[in-house]
Amino acid sequence: MRKQNKMTKTVLLAAILAATGLLSGCNKDTNAGSDTNYTLHYTTYSNASSDQSKTVQRWAKEVEESTNGGVKIEFHYSQSLAKADEALKATLDGRADLAQVGSIYASSDLSMFTVVELPFETQNPEVQMKAIERLYKENETYRKNFDEKGVKLLYPLPLGSVVLGLKQPAEEPINLSGRSIRSGGLVSEVLMEVGVNPVAMTATDIYESMERGIVDGYSALAIANLPAFGLTRATPYLVNPGVGTYASSVVVINADLFESMPDEYKKAIEKASLNAITNGLEEMDAAGEMACTELKQQGTKFSKFSDEEVMSWKQKVTVDSDWVGRYSKQGYDAKSVLDDYRKIISEEESKSTYSDPVVKCIGG
Repeated sequence: MRKQNKMTKTVLLAAILAATGLLSGCNKDTNAGSDTNYTLHYTTYSNASSDQSKTVQRWAKEVEESTNGGVKIEFHYSQSLAKADEALKATLDGRADLAQVGSIYASSDLSMFTVVELPFETQNPEVQMKAIERLYKENETYRKNFDEKGVKLLYPLPLGSVVLGLKQPAEEPINLSGRSIRSGGLVSEVLMEVGVNPVAMTATDIYESMERGIVDGYSALAIANLPAFGLTRATPYLVNPGVGTYASSVVVINADLFESMPDEYKKAIEKASLNAITNGLEEMDAAGEMACTELKQQGTKFSKFSDEEVMSWKQKVTVDSDWVGRYSKQGYDAKSVLDDYRKIISEEESKSTYSDPVVKCIGG
């Protein structure tokens, strides 16, 4: 009965908001002529100054300029419009038109997108982002997952390779055994293989938790993320563990809305989206360079696990076969998605000269 009353109140509230014009979503203003102007609402869990938000800001500016103001983007940062795990649903229920969808929140909505969380696949974020784009174009199962959810993939956002921030040094993975380390997603499974106790917590809680001794370090972050959470001041040791890219996020738009827009607007949006990877890497590089400078000023000691140790670690984990098995049981051709993901990575790595910010900072 309580659940029914809650649903009734939710539906009633949505109806009131829609009737009064307070429910977010695409606002279309028809001028005296035949043109229609659009204000698209974008929901994100990132703050306004993050490299990911800056990437979308550049995209929005390009779209607005190329449509002569016909399409404008209104930003809703830091989950102010919708929570991170509700972002995709928000584009379908009228709260938003565009959304940043993180892979870590997408297991139930965009299951095939989570292939990008598999560890030890690539240490090149550019390659990962190109693979996200190409899978959407080249793999039917992957594309169908987006189509069935009613959203169109516009472009991926940068994240980078995972790092380990530690209070005490670790020369090889086995040295991590027995430590409590903040983590999340499939990174936690990888760390458990070498005896780590993964601790789930938000990134905003890491600094205080390390200061109080609750955790011995952190992971499931890239070097470009560290300044935003004050972690360049709390990282005596920073390790490149060799796990590589570990997650990602994408910008999606309500598919019906996109298809209803004039052709010139759709072309402008797609053209601007083609520049997003380049823009994203530039923003991530800038954030990573700032992090590296701050870490060096604090006297952080840098290291990386050897290729031999990383290979031995990789051979012990089964997250890739587990991923295929889990989603195959749900009716997806998950093996084809993983096979194509790896094929694309191999092709793109042979063409890319990009280095992750952590590699530029630490070396190797």
